[in-house]
Amino acid sequence: MQRLLSEHRVEVLDAVMITRELLGAGPEALGEAKTIVLTSPGRGRELTVHEQFVDEAERGLSRLPKSTDHRP
Repeated sequence: MQRLLSEHRVEVLDAVMITRELLGAGPEALGEAKTIVLTSPGRGRELTVHEQFVDEAERGLSRLPKSTDHRP
């Protein structure tokens, strides 16, 4: 299924949502679908971009003040 989606140039987020629905859309399905899509052989570049984005976001979050109240 993932190869077919990739060959038809279905974007990653759309592929995740399609996969989520095929899994039954339960509470764990979104995370499982993301893993299935990003680790499929045809999505190597997308996995790299996703990992870079997550790393940068985590670095940015680590620089924020440690306050639990983030209201202005």
